[in-house]
Amino acid sequence: MTAVLLIDDHAMFREALAMALDYAAPGLTIHPAASGQEALEVLDRHMAIQNVIMDFYLPDMSGADLLKRLRQRRAQLRILVLSASQDPEDRRRAMDAGAQGFLNKSASCQELAAALEAVNDALPHPGAPVATLPAGAQDEAALLRALTPRQSEVLRLMCDGLRNKEISEQLNMTEKTVKTHVSAILGTLGVLNRTQATLVARRGGVFGKPV
Repeated sequence: MTAVLLIDDHAMFREALAMALDYAAPGLTIHPAASGQEALEVLDRHMAIQNVIMDFYLPDMSGADLLKRLRQRRAQLRILVLSASQDPEDRRRAMDAGAQGFLNKSASCQELAAALEAVNDALPHPGAPVATLPAGAQDEAALLRALTPRQSEVLRLMCDGLRNKEISEQLNMTEKTVKTHVSAILGTLGVLNRTQATLVARRGGVFGKPV
């Protein structure tokens, strides 16, 4: 069982999301919290928690401050920010403060489950070589490493200009599954469309030289 700390100050959204996650990913154990301070207390009580899904705007502290405090308590946490904000600056602040992913609240529960899987798959491999890139490219390369192997395959084909139907044929999956992967990619990269995702991929240097 994977223990997840779920932080959101809106009770109805928090409770509905917990039920939806239980349906989409039944292997999760959800520990809810309504504020930043409550989240820190819950984290201290439950040593099994390794994943966090959190809103970026909370009543008692900023999202960036909470991210830093969570990291101070448990550096190995895998943190996904789930926010109604579409401001790229919020995504940048969240990632700079220690989040591994940033997803909009308009995402489906399946997309959320995929994004949670992605932040867990982003753990570094011991002994893996580290590329040296300019600062901006490093940030984008880190986002790209947060994608699952399958999402990386989909993004590579997106960079080749393939549409969803063509990608589904190439990877032997349904077009609906491709759409789910594309939505998860956009959420993880914090972009609004395929063109922006392709630019991030190229600037990050994962799919060819940075541009």
